[in-house]
Amino acid sequence: MAFSILVCIKAVPDLSSGQKLVVEGDRIAQADIEWCMNSYDACSLEAALAIKDAEPQVTVDALSAGTEVVRPVIRGAMAMGADAGIHLPLEVDECTSAETVVAAIARYAEEKEYDLIFAGAISEDLMQGITGPMVAAELDRPCAAAAMAIDLDCSSKSLDVSCEMEGGMSEHIRLALPALVTVQTGGWQPRYPTLSNTLRSRKQPIQRVEANQGKADASAVRTLGLAPPPPASACRIIEGTPAEKADRLLSLFDEKGWLK
Repeated sequence: MAFSILVCIKAVPDLSSGQKLVVEGDRIAQADIEWCMNSYDACSLEAALAIKDAEPQVTVDALSAGTEVVRPVIRGAMAMGADAGIHLPLEVDECTSAETVVAAIARYAEEKEYDLIFAGAISEDLMQGITGPMVAAELDRPCAAAAMAIDLDCSSKSLDVSCEMEGGMSEHIRLALPALVTVQTGGWQPRYPTLSNTLRSRKQPIQRVEANQGKADASAVRTLGLAPPPPASACRIIEGTPAEKADRLLSLFDEKGWLK
């Protein structure tokens, strides 16, 4: 019996490249920026692929809603092992609206009737943590958040999930399928793309599906401003000879009360 999984992935700025982000109004400028898959979404994709490895009848689709910058990230998901890639094109302004993104994803998922939907617990750029639960609400599906372990039982159409909670505690719940699960990092180590999947991903077209956004209210949440955080602390340079530096450093420690 066929079993289908949809994984929602997001393209975020690749800060490991050392690039400097440029703010344009209330958003990050998209030009000349390297993009990568959100790490939480990479873990959710790995969770889906692990299920596929154990259950041959499972198919995994990777979907991303956004501008053209998401397409290399979708192709990267296919290189990891996703069977198909779907791009829901959105304008730059629409990408920052959770309502618009959720409406587009929910309308597509509703038509395809996926048995299970995965999403990252949060995104590394906006860090709202609301997209997954909102999609579940739109589709009227049970939802588990911040999953650290997942056990799928296809025969009973149920899912056992262990979710991370505060204080080192965890919550163990069982969901009836179809359902949606947001995935926390730490439970899975995303796999490297294989050569065969990489070659396949280069030849296989990404499905471009015009986003049917339904009745989303894009004005429900507005970005009022965007700016880099202020420096955490100031740096003081001590100049002079080694002896003068030592004396000055000792005086500073005494001023801070660290020598008492």
